[in-house]
Amino acid sequence: MFPCRLHLSFHGPAAAHGHRTSAHNSRAIFSGAGRCHRSGSQERPARPGFQERRLHCNESGLPKLGASAEFLGQESLFRPALEHLEKNDRVGVAHWCDNGNSQLDLLPTEDRDNAIRQLAETLRPIPFEGGTSASDEAGEQAFRKLIRLIIRDAYRRNPKPLPVIVFLHGDHTGQPHGELNKLVDDFLETSGIVFGIRDYRSPNLHFIIGEQAKIMHYMAKHTGGQYFTVPPSEYERALDTILMQLHFRYELGFIPPAIDGKRHKLKVELTKTAKKRHNGVRLRFRPEHIPVTQEPEWAQ
Repeated sequence: MFPCRLHLSFHGPAAAHGHRTSAHNSRAIFSGAGRCHRSGSQERPARPGFQERRLHCNESGLPKLGASAEFLGQESLFRPALEHLEKNDRVGVAHWCDNGNSQLDLLPTEDRDNAIRQLAETLRPIPFEGGTSASDEAGEQAFRKLIRLIIRDAYRRNPKPLPVIVFLHGDHTGQPHGELNKLVDDFLETSGIVFGIRDYRSPNLHFIIGEQAKIMHYMAKHTGGQYFTVPPSEYERALDTILMQLHFRYELGFIPPAIDGKRHKLKVELTKTAKKRHNGVRLRFRPEHIPVTQEPEWAQ
């Protein structure tokens, strides 16, 4: 049987005492963004879903707030945090759109400046007439395809990196529960982690009838990641915090009782002595894992 790996990060006074995972355990960090905007300034009624991911335009053609629009023109604010990437870390850029397009715009690279340049290009709005049920469904499928493209890229690399996704998105989103859980299952079969950064000006979404709202928050929760809501002045700090969690974490290995390709709950606790010694420390880890013997056929 193959041992499973669980990544565990600490939050609180003891966080600085965590150890870095071994240097050869590289990370492939993808920045994901929604890229579409609607042409024209008129709103169209549409069912909840990925409608909110589009960047809406006013008469001057400039994007209004929503989705990834807030990050447009602010890409350089993330650059200082990239200085804290480690030697074997790589960063890539990817996007999806309601026109059905999903693309890895930049495969993981050690060139930090190129990553920022590509992010600026990726965030540029694409004129697109949407707002229909068909375009919403196309956007949902494009999102799921993008996540699997990132997973497939990680599987095909040797040595295999830890796949990490950092969404730059307001997460005013929704997905059918069944399809989203299948997607989360695909990610749980890896040791990957999902994070996100949301601009504080983004509209909030709490509930969608018949669908899972805020799907990126949902994925972060189920993979042991975190989603941050910050103003532009805190973009760098948010990304820095994400990198800190990746670099200062423990990797626990264990033999699962059965390798059955099903979800199994995980629980990690500090001992009573450790709790007294490190009062206020919170553990962050994925609440479930899926033990598998090999990569899925679709990723090969």
